[in-house]
Amino acid sequence: MHTLRNFWRLARPFWVSEQQYPALLLLLAVVLMTLCLVGVNILTNFWNLHFYNALQDKDYAGFLLGGLQFILLQIGTAAFTVGAFHFQQKLTLRWRRWATQHLLGQWLGSQRYQKLKLTETDVDNPDQRIAEDIDLFIVKSLKLSLGLLTSVVSLFSFLHILWQASGLVSVPFAGESVIVPGLLVWIALVYALLGTGLAFWLGRALPRLNFMQQRREADFRFSLMRLRENADPVAQYRGEAVENARFNQRLEAALENFWALVKKQKLVMGYSTFYLRSATVIPMFIMAPQFFAGAFPLGRLTQISAAFGEVHAAIAYLVEVFPELAAWKSVIDRLNGFQERLDNVEITSGVTFEHEPEGLHIRDLDIWLPNGRRLLEGFNLSLEPGDSLLLSAPSGFGKSTLIRAITGLWPHACGSTHYDRERALTLSQKPYLPLGSLREALWYPSPPKLNEEAALRHAMQQLGLQHLSEQLDEDSDWTQTLSVGEQQRCAFVRALLARPAVLFLDESSSALDSENETRCYQLLKQTLPETILISVGHNASLERFHWHVLELQSEAQWVQRKVKQPV
Repeated sequence: MHTLRNFWRLARPFWVSEQQYPALLLLLAVVLMTLCLVGVNILTNFWNLHFYNALQDKDYAGFLLGGLQFILLQIGTAAFTVGAFHFQQKLTLRWRRWATQHLLGQWLGSQRYQKLKLTETDVDNPDQRIAEDIDLFIVKSLKLSLGLLTSVVSLFSFLHILWQASGLVSVPFAGESVIVPGLLVWIALVYALLGTGLAFWLGRALPRLNFMQQRREADFRFSLMRLRENADPVAQYRGEAVENARFNQRLEAALENFWALVKKQKLVMGYSTFYLRSATVIPMFIMAPQFFAGAFPLGRLTQISAAFGEVHAAIAYLVEVFPELAAWKSVIDRLNGFQERLDNVEITSGVTFEHEPEGLHIRDLDIWLPNGRRLLEGFNLSLEPGDSLLLSAPSGFGKSTLIRAITGLWPHACGSTHYDRERALTLSQKPYLPLGSLREALWYPSPPKLNEEAALRHAMQQLGLQHLSEQLDEDSDWTQTLSVGEQQRCAFVRALLARPAVLFLDESSSALDSENETRCYQLLKQTLPETILISVGHNASLERFHWHVLELQSEAQWVQRKVKQPV
């Protein structure tokens, strides 16, 4: 029941969304095709009766008619199978598009992706959960639920045939032949229930092993991706042996779990294969005495045997699909765990943000770490347009955390800030250059403005990037193409184009030599004279570009001083 509740929690948003009516029509079409397939199976069951009776009676005309009926039944089976597949895939496509966009919206909304990284370090591979687990969840949910529907309809459709056939079977008791009402039905029921219970007991570890397999495969794939992203530093360190050992360690963990999964699957597969196939001969052995005594013809025996198989398969449906059921449960657990973290992550900061068209004012700002340790207490700051502030402190004293708190990215803070957040921009130490053209990367996150082409090329020339002008419309992974220094200068181009009211520079010139660093800051001062600059850096040379220096000290202490002659 817990798994079903989690399933409905994940599925319900789609079925109550604006997509519910088209989705319900598609689901109705799939159900209709499925019911038609069950109808064809019922007709096939009666075909068995007449066809094998014709064989037994050597009725050639009946045999030919049966052959024609068989062809028509197969045409119907093929048509309804293709129809069910078509509508099921259309429903899958619609559901996956909506579910992926919905989960992406939650993950990106309120910057949860960043807050999860800071506060929920046990959330592994969200990319896999969004890209793969949603697809697996939808495909397996539809397949299992439609299979269950088919089993239920088949059960009640063939139950009547099997119940009537039980009247042909007599059981010797106390020297007399006794007819037990519904004997074949009860045998099928008991056999299926015992088999299902044993299958669940044998495969009880499969959900956990499937969960771990998905996680370890994702960890292995992520480690390969990390090497690709950090190819240069690994090559410089000559860390190939260490990386190879790490890859092998994660591969072995995945393969070890995979083999444990295979051993359990072999046990369940062997049992279910024997169990399901052995059921086909049970009714024949039960009815053999009456058949050989001439109580009914061959066609009746084959019809009853087929009906018994359908009833038994319907009751034992969970045994047949148990491996898929285990994989389905593990997918639900992964998606539900991710959804719970998205729902519970602290997305609102304790800092009150108020719009101020000019200047930046901070009142009574407190910042602490998740473990409760205080980084800053009672911090106040007022900066007017054109002011500049340098945050200076040893590593680990919370300089970048202060920037995150001011910009609303750090939830463990309280106080108030007053500035124009819509016109604020942050340049980090490692600039983000999205996949696509260089022009799009330089204008990010705004779309390129073609009417400001001259401004773009002028800014690139001022920052020594004129050699990239001919590559503006080339698509590439620019983080791999450009050096870190070039990437940081691209970020300064972005600032010159955006013209923010407040610009946060979080060690954004750390990879630049003194000449290029000086050029970047001088351009900011000259081109954006009204912009408030707040920089984080270790180099004392940065002081000359700022009016104020804020020195963070231990035990949440800070000292603010003015620079005598800023540039």
